Amino acid sequence: MAPIVIIGSGLAGYTLAREFRKLDKETPLVMVTADDGRFYSKPMLSNALASGKSADALATQDVAQMQLQLNAEIHHHATVDAIHTEQHSISINGKTIFYSKLVLAMGAGVIRPPMQGDATDAVFSVNDLTDYARFREAINGVRRVAIMGGGLIGCEFANDLRIAGYAVDVIHLGTHPMDSMLPAEAGEAMQKALADMGVVWHLKTMVESVNRVGADVHIKLADGSEVVADVVLSAIGLRPNVGLAKEAGLQVNRGIVVNRKLETSAADVYALGDCAEVAGHVLLFVMPLMQSARALAKTL
Repeated sequence: MAPIVIIGSGLAGYTLAREFRKLDKETPLVMVTADDGRFYSKPMLSNALASGKSADALATQDVAQMQLQLNAEIHHHATVDAIHTEQHSISINGKTIFYSKLVLAMGAGVIRPPMQGDATDAVFSVNDLTDYARFREAINGVRRVAIMGGGLIGCEFANDLRIAGYAVDVIHLGTHPMDSMLPAEAGEAMQKALADMGVVWHLKTMVESVNRVGADVHIKLADGSEVVADVVLSAIGLRPNVGLAKEAGLQVNRGIVVNRKLETSAADVYALGDCAEVAGHVLLFVMPLMQSARALAKTL
């Protein structure tokens, strides 16, 4: 019997696998992931600095433990080369794996805005454990962090970094923080609360260039002002990972297009989490992901 195959070991992939195993203990289950397969809660990435947690501390189970818990075969550090929907197979590292059902839980990648200057290597983003470990290392022993983006993640990092004792500047194109989620009054209250903690806001502008001047990073803004920092964190937003699905001929819009059953345009192929577009919506949040995983587990 061909297994159910899940591509992705983030919160979506592992939650789906756990929910499926609550209902079915025996059907063969295969997972494929580009990372090391450790389980961690992604929302903790923007809330762990103040508590002093390292990347290793955030990981609660390694890949061997996850394989045992899920009764699953997990291919970690594996690259999916192609999806062959007509053959019901995928190619990973030159090897073919056949599936009965395929689930795409490939998440979203960070949006990297174009920037000029010679200090782009000082601009970090945090989207997984490896990113978090690099960022932790970069801010070790420095004091000033500039954050590009005042959305949910940017605000969470600003709060976390201030509690951890860093000087924080936030550069945001909108008129108030979290402007895509909150009305002006609520966003302004968020701005004031973080400002009262010491966060410095630069609104209605964006980064044009980042350059090194001695040991400092000078960030030139579109309004002509300048911010000086040691490290820059980009929290502009996320974009669904759709490249593999598009190459396979699946219908793709902003995300991988699925119906209310999370079915893609190809038979026996599903998508959920940050990479999926459900009824026109891409919902990059934990609760829709959890509900989708529970529902899809029953469908599978």
